[in-house]
Parts: sequence; C-alpha cells; structure tokens
Amino acid sequence: MTRTEIVTRSTLRATVFGQQSDDALTSRMKPHLPPAGMTPDRVSTTRAVPRSALRLIDSRILSTALRFLDQDPCPLLLAGLKKYRALAEAARVTAAAPGREEVVMLVDPYRVISEHRPEVALLIDGTEVARIGFDLRIAFGMCETAVAVRLGAIDSVDCEAGAVSVDLSVPGGEKLLHGEAEYSVRRELRPPIVIPVDPRPERRL
Repeated sequence: MTRTEIVTRSTLRATVFGQQSDDALTSRMKPHLPPAGMTPDRVSTTRAVPRSALRLIDSRILSTALRFLDQDPCPLLLAGLKKYRALAEAARVTAAAPGREEVVMLVDPYRVISEHRPEVALLIDGTEVARIGFDLRIAFGMCETAVAVRLGAIDSVDCEAGAVSVDLSVPGGEKLLHGEAEYSVRRELRPPIVIPVDPRPERRL
C-alpha cells in the first residue's frame, strides 16, 4: 500500500493511484465491464455501430469517468467530520466567542464514508443519446487526528495516520476500479469550512 501526504492541490486520483496513466487504469477496469459493455443497447441497435467502435466508446467512457477522481480529497474528508458532535459543539462555542479556538482530538479510529452517483453523458454527432451512471465510494480511516475550530469553522486539520480507499462501480454491478493508500494530512483551510450548528447548547436530561 502506498503512503502519501494530502497537501494543497492534491487529488483523490494522485493520492490513491499515484502517476498511473489513463491507459493503465482503464486497462484495470476493462476486465470488470458488464458482458455487453458500457454502451447502452439502444445506441448499438439504432445506429449499427461496429463492435470495434463500441469497444472504443467503452474506453472513452472509462477514461472520462476517471475525471471523477480529479477532486481534492480533503473537503470530502472534512464534510464527514463536520457531523461529529464534538466538532459541532466546538463550532457553537467558538462562533459565540470570537478569538477563541477549540482543538478537538479524535483519538479512537474514525471512519468517514463519502458516496456519489456521477454520470457520463454520451454524445453522438453533438446529440446526447445516453447517460451512463457510476457509483463512487470513498472511505477515509483516521487515527490521531486534531481538528482546530475557530469562529464556528474548521480552521486546520492534522491527521498523523490514515487510510483511504476508492471504489468505482457500475450501479448494482461489479467494482470496476479499486485502490487504497495510507495518508497523512496537515493543512490550514483557506477559507475555513463552516460547521452548521444549532446556536443553542445541547440539553441533557
């Protein structure tokens, strides 16, 4: 398993798959394609597209799907962290006291799941003829994480050790691509990521 540091301008793809090319990654995906391929039946039946052209279309669909991985993994990680009660409380306290900073320590192993349903539009002669859906699942595991909260927002994150995995699948079908890597992240967030909270303190009975 590779190890990397998530820094500014990191991408999910670089974090998990390093410098692997489109050709290398699509080659990994092709053996897991559905038997009929990715191209919808109505495209091949109504337009009499040769089999060689269908294989080329499949390759283009897969290489386009890789663009879903060209996003910064840090916001995906922090979007999940914002749901934790301790961070919500720190946000409420610091929003009410400008200048105050709260550092929330996540000591136990934490897991953040980010799931998405992106689509690739297929155009022939400039006309959209189909949309091909994918399931994208990103799982972050974290240990020894410090999150600084100021003015109701996450100001910085410091994760000494974590692991991230990526799965790209056809909805209801087999995984097309899987990858995982160990990571660390030390980043000041500019702008900070606001944590939406109820301004009233939590009541306990």
